[in-house]
Amino acid sequence: MPETHTVPDTGEKKKMKERIPAGKPSFLRVLALLSFLFCSLVSSALLSAPAEHVIMISLDGARPDVILASNMPNTREMSDKGAYTWWAQSISPSSTLPAHSSMLSGSLPEKHGITWNSWKAEGGYVLSTTCFEIAKRAGRSTSMFVGKQKLEHISKPGTVDKFIKLDDIKSVGEYFLQNKPNLLFIHFSSPDEAGHRYGWGSQEQRMELEKCDKNIGLLREYVGKSGASAVTVWIITADHGGHAKSHGSKDVRDMTVPWICYGPGIIRQGQIEKPVSICDTAATSVSLLGLEPDIEWHGKAQLDILMPGQTLQEIIPETGKVK
Repeated sequence: MPETHTVPDTGEKKKMKERIPAGKPSFLRVLALLSFLFCSLVSSALLSAPAEHVIMISLDGARPDVILASNMPNTREMSDKGAYTWWAQSISPSSTLPAHSSMLSGSLPEKHGITWNSWKAEGGYVLSTTCFEIAKRAGRSTSMFVGKQKLEHISKPGTVDKFIKLDDIKSVGEYFLQNKPNLLFIHFSSPDEAGHRYGWGSQEQRMELEKCDKNIGLLREYVGKSGASAVTVWIITADHGGHAKSHGSKDVRDMTVPWICYGPGIIRQGQIEKPVSICDTAATSVSLLGLEPDIEWHGKAQLDILMPGQTLQEIIPETGKVK
């Protein structure tokens, strides 16, 4: 649904009345009022939306070289047929909660305020605007399925329609079939857990990544059943990488993450040449839905990934015509 707009009361209506002499035919008054309303609508234009649904997937702790060494046919197909980089950058500290806060609020820790990495009931919520917040303001539906409770610090009250601990990908698929959320975030925690236990790049971690890839494949099937494949864009990334059995430093192995955007007919195919930050995820996701990113966000929308003809053009809300 497009955003709705009300005509601001700036005193123009009163001035307009004064400019129309008494006793003139009423159709002049109507014509003047329609002219005023039309100008107001044009000045508060929306953006046309390349996609109706954006699905963001975070593979917690997924270092790019470990993905490339694993058997992940769905992820590889989406990178091969979409826009991708294996050199996107996380934030410092490269830890799960601060990094996801940056991913979904487009802001660095000094702006969003989440500097700890555990669930704190007294900690409150991320300070900066989230992508879910922007989507809800525009009347879009939102949901988060997460592997770690601490990500609830990102789910401000009233901004996420459904926030739930991820148990089974089938439940996510069924939810998509029934509700078709416009903005869906899915967090797979098992690669990070395996990295801490067995080491980054270990066989055990690769096995967990391969399980995640199978789940991505199942979710693609559900999206296909819903009839929404042609209007859905996927963003697959990670909060951080890791080395040995840890992460959180500025080591390149901790900071470098994948960033893949896939949407046949919407997203062009090929490697993204310019730098990508996980902060760009929020801005890109809302832009794909035709919404304006927060101007205070550090991250910027990766608009170069759109196919020709999929530009974010301004439209007049009342008519739907491109300006």
